[in-house]
Parts: sequence; C-alpha cells; structure tokens
Amino acid sequence: MDFFTSEESSILNNARQVVVAFSGGPDSTLALIATKALLGDDPKLLATYINHQQQADAKGWADICAKACTKLNIPFEAHKINVEVKDQGFEAAARSARQNIYKKYGVGAVIILGHHADDQAETILFRLFRGTGIKGLSGMKRISEYEGITYIRPLMALSKEDILRRLGESKQEFILDKTNDESTYSRNYLRNKVIPLIKEKWPHFDKSINRMSTLINKQNELYESYLAEKIVSLGDGEGLMFDALGKLTPFERAEIIRFWLTSQGFAVPNESQMKEIEKSFFQSRQDAQPVLEFKRDDGQNAGVVLSKYNKYLIAEKIDE
Repeated sequence: MDFFTSEESSILNNARQVVVAFSGGPDSTLALIATKALLGDDPKLLATYINHQQQADAKGWADICAKACTKLNIPFEAHKINVEVKDQGFEAAARSARQNIYKKYGVGAVIILGHHADDQAETILFRLFRGTGIKGLSGMKRISEYEGITYIRPLMALSKEDILRRLGESKQEFILDKTNDESTYSRNYLRNKVIPLIKEKWPHFDKSINRMSTLINKQNELYESYLAEKIVSLGDGEGLMFDALGKLTPFERAEIIRFWLTSQGFAVPNESQMKEIEKSFFQSRQDAQPVLEFKRDDGQNAGVVLSKYNKYLIAEKIDE
C-alpha cells in the first residue's frame, strides 16, 4: 500500500530534512516504516523520540526506539521536555513543548506524525464538546504548515485496527503504553468510554466522521477564499480600515478579523475575546484608543496585540 499521496511524496523527496516523531507505539512505528520505504537510506531521514518525563518506563522506551532505528538503519535522537502546565491542560502544554523540539530542525523540515482515522474522530468530538466552528470540525489536515515546518500525517485513512493488523502481518514489534487505558485525560476518556459506545450503535462511525471532515475542510477552503477576497476591499498593508469594518454585521466583522489574524500566523480570539474586541473597538467612543492582547493556551500561533492607529485596526506580535 502507498501510504503517501503523490503530493506528499514530492514534499518528502524535496525536503531538506524528514523527521519521524517516533514513540515506539504502533502508530508511529508504521509511520516510520512507511517513510523508510519511501526514502530508503536517504541521510535526511531521522527519527526522534520525545520523553515527556511523566512515566518511569520512558527511558526504557527510548532505548527500545533506538534499537529499532538501528535495525532499520535510521539515525535516532532522544529529547527530554519539561511540560509546564499553566493556564492550559496537560495535553495542550505537551503539544506546545513538542513543537519547541520540532522548531530546532529549522525552516524547511518535514515532521511525520502517526495520527490516524481514530485520532481524527477523537479530535473532532473533543472540539465539538468544547464548542467549535466550521474550521474546528474539519479536524486535522494530512498536510499542514506551522512556522515554516511542514507536518504530514500519512496514516489518516487507516483505523487503529488497520494499523495493528498491518504490523501483525509484518511481525513488527512495538510498544504498548498502558496509560492509554486510563481515562483521566479528555482524549483517553473519549477513546475508552465514549467512542466504543458510539461504535456499538454505528460501527462505521470513524469512517463517517472522517468523510465529514474531508467535506467540511473543502467547504471551509471555499469559505476562506471568499473571506480572502473580502479582506482585499477592507484594508491594505497598514491593517483593516475601521470605517469599512463598521459597515459589516458583528458576525461578518468577527469572521473577517479571525481569518485576517490566522493568515498572519496570529492566535485567533475565542468567543469571549471576540466580544471584548467588538465592545472595545466598535462600540466605544470614536476617539478611544483601545489595546487588547491575547494568545492561545496551546501556543500554536503567536500571541497578538490589537490596537487602533489612525483609521486602522493593527495587529502586532506580542513582545515576549
């Protein structure tokens, strides 16, 4: 089976460096094997293990991963990270810490992740229960980019069951993390408690939700193309013009501002922050000079400062 699309294969073949996020579990093991099958002994291929320092077995797992990479003739690196949970959950903090490791590989690097169809279903349900819009319901993309690094998820069409079957057929060994059976964290709760109940009634739930994700992603791309055209008439290099924004409905204004910030790599305001933007910038006196700053708790986008300069809404990166 070809795990990578022609577009993904082209990206990998032309990449400066390809790094497989390798935990030793079944998902990342199959992702590593698939990438090795495509690139062969290309020296730009590397596997990296990230120790979150949350489990006593982690050091042993790193050794197992190192031996597996030696067998496959793939260079291997192990990293330790400190997960600092502040105004965010552990999962978000851990994701942010991992991204700091990926950044070290530099602009132009490609990171291979082992996310699969079941992970997509969990992600969409998690976002649904938290409250999300059309973009959130589109789920994870097979190909995404953040701060000059490309992320590819080649197993998105496979279920966990598919992955285990393929590894079994090849007699490939892998690590089983017993903490995945614990339901303390939100994702584990969905995986262990909620989704099995859904599948009892709708066995093909994961495939259905992934079809929905694909459709919504295409619809969102079309929606964003309209927003991009709209922004052209609302501003220039300085920012967005207040007079033009003021002629829109609050909902239109909010959608324009969110997309405008996203296109610049800034954090997107949540619903309560958006209400504060509306109140401070569009319901205050014309001579007011409001300044607001906010950032995402998972650190996936840069924090942003919004301010009013002359007749423009200006967005600048938070100086941290």
